[in-house]
Amino acid sequence: MSSLSRGDRGGLYREVPAGLGDLLPEAAARCHAVRAAILGVMARWGYRPVVPPLLEYAEAFTRALSSPAEEASLYTLVDRATGHALAIRSDFTPQVARLVAGRFQDATLPLRLCYEGSALRHVPAQRGRSRELHQAGAELLGVQDPEADAEAIALTVACLTEAGVGEFKVDVGQVEFYKGILLGTDLSPEDQDALTSAVARKDGSDLSRLLGDLPIPDAKKHLLAELPLLAGGVEVIGRAEALVESDHSRAALANLARVVDFVDAHGLAHHLTVDLGEIRGVDYHTGVIFEAFVHHLGVPLCRGGRYDRLLERYGRSLPATGFSLDLLALMEALHLAAPGAPGAAPRGGFVVNFRPQRGDALALAQALRAAGVRSARDLIRRPLEDSLTHARAEGFRWAAVLRPAAGSACVLVDLAAGSEEALTPAELVRRVAEEN
Repeated sequence: MSSLSRGDRGGLYREVPAGLGDLLPEAAARCHAVRAAILGVMARWGYRPVVPPLLEYAEAFTRALSSPAEEASLYTLVDRATGHALAIRSDFTPQVARLVAGRFQDATLPLRLCYEGSALRHVPAQRGRSRELHQAGAELLGVQDPEADAEAIALTVACLTEAGVGEFKVDVGQVEFYKGILLGTDLSPEDQDALTSAVARKDGSDLSRLLGDLPIPDAKKHLLAELPLLAGGVEVIGRAEALVESDHSRAALANLARVVDFVDAHGLAHHLTVDLGEIRGVDYHTGVIFEAFVHHLGVPLCRGGRYDRLLERYGRSLPATGFSLDLLALMEALHLAAPGAPGAAPRGGFVVNFRPQRGDALALAQALRAAGVRSARDLIRRPLEDSLTHARAEGFRWAAVLRPAAGSACVLVDLAAGSEEALTPAELVRRVAEEN
């Protein structure tokens, strides 16, 4: 980021800072393509889009938050007109919950809704962490059955596959399994938070130290110590059943097993791993949770799970599950998997005019666009080679050159091969449209 310095006259800035998370044309084009692919999959699965506002009353978000730390992640401001506290969207799911509770009262169930856009979260100043998230996600509301959880996982797999991600795994957990272990332990909120943090971090030494001091039965201590190790294939569910004593935890395992069976019915069980030590959002989630990973990237491409109690905070009791995809993480995964992969192929026609009047050039550019071809005019008069260099830099496949003599044929230049061909305007449009 460049520094800011004031000019000597007029108080103008000589330099402006680089944006936080700028996407330049090539990356932005890829992001749009990935987003379009994902939204296309969601539409084919019956999910309808909603577009909640970027800025709304802070209460719409704080109702969904479970801790002061989560509330601190919001960017807030005061509406100067009304004095109300406003917040910039940090997560789409609370907004979808608000919409469903207030605007879909008479809708038949289930509801399948999807969204895409940016969210903004305050994060500690760490390199590589962006405040702005580019997301696309889906929510399935009104169904308690495990098939709904399996649909959310299967849709995640379909979205990642359509976006071009090759080898990936969906890591599946069940937070109710952990909650069942803690039932009847009578731990203080502080001790429970410390224990949950150690399990979530899979910190064996810290977990061992905590368990030595906590007043809980040895059998539970043994199970909690094993929890970070209960990860692997679907056989983990059977290993956990042999260890657990709580009916609540047994029911959670049975639910997880049914979800896995439904995912297998989709033909996608090979994408799954099971991790019962994954207890992300234990105060928010109410069942199966999942994340999608690729081996060469340390952050998840997707996070999702069941959140049956969220809509109660907005005045309506309704089971729900869903997920959101991190588009920038997904793009990074695609790049790391194939760093030498080419960007978007050049396409479209760049119109270069050497005639005194501009009407012919404008008409040709309009005709190309009408044929569905990307087209722009060179607005700067310069040597032809300079115009062709600019056209290549802008990602055009062809250049259409209008020579000075009015009524003469256009020259179609193949910007890759450098070859030229004289054509009438109609022939040029037809030729470029056929190969666009």
